[in-house]
Amino acid sequence: MRSSLLERYVLRYASTGHYLRINDESQKIERSSSPESAWEFHTHEGAVTHALWIGEVFGQTPDVVKMI
Repeated sequence: MRSSLLERYVLRYASTGHYLRINDESQKIERSSSPESAWEFHTHEGAVTHALWIGEVFGQTPDVVKMI
């Protein structure tokens, strides 16, 4: 059964508790303490794919966190 509500996933580094977001001006990935400003994904697969890519580039793979 499909829901009319979109799922929301964000990326977070467990070691620091920081969430990842995209800077509006520079379009660079940066850290944020607020999940409300975090980069949103609407599928688990999309979030996992990006987490793995970020891990390859930055050497630390963020966790995928489902928001309620």
